[in-house]
Parts: sequence; structure tokens; C-alpha cells
Amino acid sequence: MSKVVPTNKFKKQRKKVKKDARWNRIFNGKVPFENDDRSPWEYVIDCFINDEPIDEYFYEHPITLTTREKSEIKRRLYLDANVVYQGIKEINALDLHFDGHNGDHLLLYVRTSYHIIYLIGIGTHSELF
Repeated sequence: MSKVVPTNKFKKQRKKVKKDARWNRIFNGKVPFENDDRSPWEYVIDCFINDEPIDEYFYEHPITLTTREKSEIKRRLYLDANVVYQGIKEINALDLHFDGHNGDHLLLYVRTSYHIIYLIGIGTHSELF
């Protein structure tokens, strides 16, 4: 099992998108899979917690973090998992589309080898990039 840890920036962004009606189907809708009544948000978080692969529908792909964002994740890893800061060589971030390959509802996160997943951003392409 992995631990899902939202960053402060993510918490602010999530609060904003939860109020936006365009995000209703992400938090309250249903995933497009048979016999699964979870929302896309619940599905993805459950996959993170249970270390399960995320369906191709959500179109995960790597993104590049700024030096500042990488430093923040390294600092958090040091605090959350007692990982030596200098021992962290690589931080890989991923972008996930809640509404399929061409969707515009994104989740940015970092999956670590220490069973900690950092949620670092949520929003549309124009809001995040």
C-alpha cells in the first residue's frame, strides 16, 4: 500500500476545482468501465493507495518538473520517509488525464520508490502549464 500525500499547492488547486461545475463529472461521475460505480477521482486514488496499475483510459505520461518543484519533493521525501536528501537522484512526475486521452482535466503527481505518492497539481492545461 502506498501513502498519498497532497502538497499545499495541490490542496489550494483542488479546493478551487471542486467548486467548478466543469469538474463535477470527475468527482461525482462514474468511470467508463463496466461494473464500476466509482468516480474517476475515487478510481485513481484507490489505484494509488492499493499500488494497482491505472487503466490506459486515463493516459498517464511523464512531465518535466522545474528545479524548484524537484527540490520541494526531495525535501518532502526527507521529512516523510527519512530519505537522505543527497541520496535522491531522480524525481519522475506524471500527468494523468481524468477524462481520456484528449481530456483537459489533469492530475500531476510524483510516484516514489518509497511507497509515497505526492499529488502536486490538479487543473486544466491552461491552468497548470
